[in-house]
Amino acid sequence: MKKTHRIGTLFLLFFLMISGANAVEFQSPRTLGLGGAGRAAPWLTDAIYLNPSFASFSPIYTLSGTFTGFDQGRNYNFSVQDSRTELLQAGVGFTKREENAAVNIGASRAFAKKWGVGLGSKILLDQPSNRMTADFNVSGSVLATEWLNISLIVDNLIANADQRSRNLHRTLYAATRLIAARKIQLYFDPFFSPDYPGGSKGGFTAGAEIGMLEDLYLRIGRSVDAEIAHLNTRGSGYGIGVGWVGPKISLEGAIHKTLSAHGGRPTGTAQSAAVQIYF
Repeated sequence: MKKTHRIGTLFLLFFLMISGANAVEFQSPRTLGLGGAGRAAPWLTDAIYLNPSFASFSPIYTLSGTFTGFDQGRNYNFSVQDSRTELLQAGVGFTKREENAAVNIGASRAFAKKWGVGLGSKILLDQPSNRMTADFNVSGSVLATEWLNISLIVDNLIANADQRSRNLHRTLYAATRLIAARKIQLYFDPFFSPDYPGGSKGGFTAGAEIGMLEDLYLRIGRSVDAEIAHLNTRGSGYGIGVGWVGPKISLEGAIHKTLSAHGGRPTGTAQSAAVQIYF
């Protein structure tokens, strides 16, 4: 009964948030280090924000906390994910940004051990106006081969006139992860926003993750006209990061340089660090 009650509560929270918003509200140090890429294989709680359908492929509990500092301010994030519950794998995250606060939730289910489907929802609360905006996303992933993952994500699925006025535009991502060698993984995430008015309607993020030792990873990445979550806009830049993965804990760090930003937003450099506990 307790398990059924917990699952029912997750469903209720999810649909309340849907009925209640920028395409990406939070980017972890791993994502920033990859230049914004990684949707075809998000690490732990990254699935909540990038691709909920992938959470089912990592059956663990995760707690994470992240700090991101940049020239115009700082962001904080706390996330929790339960990928062990048999019927439904789900997670929720809270992000405090300079311009607003965001709550994200993602839920997923795997089929035949290689297919995953997911639903995600978001709520943004602007400050100081307290204006609230919500939307949601759908996603699917397939472990096509031992060396290739493919994911499709539609973010801001509703994107009606009110949401578009809040800069929530429907965006389609087609993401891939290629395991080029045992310790080299390549990511490529092109996207297209048919109604985006602020610049190029399409762009991409691309990155590489290189295992330096058994538990140490180097990441590099490039973004072109892509989401930059801490600036609450789109733009182009590059990132570099490092991650240490232990038996029950991981430590992540990254530096992201924004070269250009849409809407005349200021550019600059961001530094991000995170700790994740999983079991």
